[in-house]
Amino acid sequence: MSTATPAHEPKALETSLRQLSPLLVWAVVFCDIGTSVYYVPGILYKQVGDAAPLFVAIALVGFVLLAQKYIEICWRYPEGGGVVNVASHAFTPRVGLVGGLLVSVSYFVTSAISTVSGVVYIGSVLPWFDSHIASVACATLVALALINIVGIRESAMLSLFMAGAALLVNVCVISVTMLSIGPGEWSELLSRAFTTHDTSTRTLLIGYSSAWLAFSGLESISQLSPAMKLPIQSTARRGMKLVVGTMLISSPFLTLFSVELLPELIKRDELKQERFISELAGAYGGLPLRISVVATASSLLLLAANTAIIGSYHVFLALADAHFLPEPLMLRNRRFGTPHYAILVATLVPILVIAATGRDLVLLGDLYAFGLLGAFVLTSLGLDVTRWREHERGRKFWVGAFATLMVVVAWFTCLMVKQEASIFGGFLVVIGLLLAVGTQQKWFTDMLYGAPAIARRAREAIAESESELEATSREVLSLAQAVALTQLYPSHTLLGLRTANDSLVQEAILREKGLGGTTVYALYIEERTGLFVRSSDLDSPENKDAFKPLLDAARKAERQGMQLIPIWTVSYNAVEGMVRAAEALGVDAVMVGVTQRSSVYHLIRGHVVNGLAKRLPAHIRLVLCG
Repeated sequence: MSTATPAHEPKALETSLRQLSPLLVWAVVFCDIGTSVYYVPGILYKQVGDAAPLFVAIALVGFVLLAQKYIEICWRYPEGGGVVNVASHAFTPRVGLVGGLLVSVSYFVTSAISTVSGVVYIGSVLPWFDSHIASVACATLVALALINIVGIRESAMLSLFMAGAALLVNVCVISVTMLSIGPGEWSELLSRAFTTHDTSTRTLLIGYSSAWLAFSGLESISQLSPAMKLPIQSTARRGMKLVVGTMLISSPFLTLFSVELLPELIKRDELKQERFISELAGAYGGLPLRISVVATASSLLLLAANTAIIGSYHVFLALADAHFLPEPLMLRNRRFGTPHYAILVATLVPILVIAATGRDLVLLGDLYAFGLLGAFVLTSLGLDVTRWREHERGRKFWVGAFATLMVVVAWFTCLMVKQEASIFGGFLVVIGLLLAVGTQQKWFTDMLYGAPAIARRAREAIAESESELEATSREVLSLAQAVALTQLYPSHTLLGLRTANDSLVQEAILREKGLGGTTVYALYIEERTGLFVRSSDLDSPENKDAFKPLLDAARKAERQGMQLIPIWTVSYNAVEGMVRAAEALGVDAVMVGVTQRSSVYHLIRGHVVNGLAKRLPAHIRLVLCG
């Protein structure tokens, strides 16, 4: 069996930044995955009644198998990214985009369901909150948004404290309950839990798919890879063992006891169904234990909501950086340095989700399952594909494939049976895809830049960027400088160059020589995807790397007796920049390289060749090379 190695090993200099030990990894993950026990028993009871513990036990098997795969994901992708990186590497970046959108849906619902559940638990000791759950939850999200804009973050040590306190209280609830029941009650309890009265296929599938919510948050470990102590494989394995161990001693027992032991009067009360654990603590441990559960549960749930907001806006920043979302999302607050627009969007969507669902925890849980299980499917299947390509087809592969099958069954059940949640979740994903495609295809920018005021602002930003380039006395010229030289160095050919392309450069040189010319213009366009062009950072790694192909091409042309003038400009659209430069420089041909790409690629990334063919003036020829 071949041994796979990570695509990017962490550098030695990064070691000092890697502070997450296995214990801290457990703490951060448990603060996410451990919150599900507070609302999942009630959700399952509403759907399948006393059979809820049975389905949690079945999903527990899949959880353990999937946990093994997430350990491997941590060391395969030490830069983090989770489902986005796994799906992009196994399939295509577009599938990774879908994975990112599914995770975003999961984050949105995590924020909503955690704040609602947190307020519900507070109402267990302060009844006033029971009448204002939705409004208090929305106000809490607004407060969390303000906290994130200011820039306060919870540390791993805070997560350790909260996770430890919650686990200790949960163990106390389990212990007190165990000591309160005798052998006869144990037999009756297990009999009720693992004997179902309604054995229809629909009920079984609904219970099975919903039970996966008990282990939501597992994917968060893959986001911690960049901060894990080296070696990542060892840290991830030991941290995951702690996660699995604590989940084994908490979630199944709390579900079993709360569903089977609480009085029917409590279980039929819709509000009390949503806080089974505090009701269990109050029934067997009295008011002090109830207050302890409420304090730890509400704190942990609000911490999970804040983590979800942070996760959401980091996904937005990554997608905006990859030009899948409008660039203004990346703008930072001048005072606090935080991406306030991204934070506001990450908060506004959960508020809208609460308003749309009427703080219905069952519906929120179904919606959560849509995003969560979809991300699990892409992650698990993506790792299977990667293993298959690397010829890892032994027992580990087939066990992993079985885990994928378990998740696929759960997700397709969610899609087919929980149609309302599937439609709502699918709507959010489709909106995200349309936004990504529209951003890449310049649907929004082309419309906006038709407005005179915005077009004028764009021209000012372009001129400002070119002035900055001119002030640095670099070997690359601004478009304005190149236009000023056209009388001295006229040319028939403008070459579009983004990366090193010797054959394209050679074709341009041969063309110009054939026309009796001695000069070729080579243009690099820094494309600023988004709703508004802004000035550029010339010292960014991206721009420094962009200048190298231009300068290398100039040196190669010089050896052949040809003058190649490297030119740089900025635009909201590469096609617009190329057309503008061709007209300003007075050339009669634009040369670009082409590659064989699928129609899906061009749908997502945009088709520069098609754009040039439509927008170049009739007297300027488009020449394709490749």
